[in-house]
Amino acid sequence: MNTLKRAGMAAAAIATAALAGGCSGDPKELGQATTYKQGKYQGKPDTRPYENGPGAYSQGAQWNAGDKTSWEASIKRRQQDQNEYVKAQ
Repeated sequence: MNTLKRAGMAAAAIATAALAGGCSGDPKELGQATTYKQGKYQGKPDTRPYENGPGAYSQGAQWNAGDKTSWEASIKRRQQDQNEYVKAQ
């Protein structure tokens, strides 16, 4: 029983050392911290949804890239296709 207890304590010590060693981080990645500049946006600029053409995810929706009116019509058509009240009639 004493050997079993000693083996369990050794396993716990190894696990603790392994977990503590993973917290230090990779030295190559330590210099990659983001520096923020006051008043400057650092991210990717967003585009409006109608500025992109319909992709593979659009399931048959058609609109012209950059045409807000055709995009809105496509959205309204999609909403009507998902309307359960219209489907039940």
